[in-house]
Amino acid sequence: MGLLDRLTSLFSPKPSKEADDAIHIYVECGRCKSAVHVRLDKRHDLSQGEAGGYFVRKEIMDSKCFRLMTAEITLDSGYRVQAQDLQGGRFLSKEEFEAATPSGVDPRRPGS
Repeated sequence: MGLLDRLTSLFSPKPSKEADDAIHIYVECGRCKSAVHVRLDKRHDLSQGEAGGYFVRKEIMDSKCFRLMTAEITLDSGYRVQAQDLQGGRFLSKEEFEAATPSGVDPRRPGS
């Protein structure tokens, strides 16, 4: 592989086995009702569970009232949610999240 090929491979999108190797969760703040999208990277955010599968504890803050929410999620070895708990808010489905946010606006980026 020549130098030009190496440079091209660095800046070219790499095909992946999945479109996005992450778990997406959606939550709503219990105080201000702000909807928040959280991306959990399978390689870095998850811990191996004691009985197999995975576990994640994630602290989430919305951009409206800045209240801290704590999510604890247990997943099986196929990354399917087995149990979830959220202190300070509630989990939303993707459809509920999309209905709660204006189209084309990413609530993680002010002014978008």
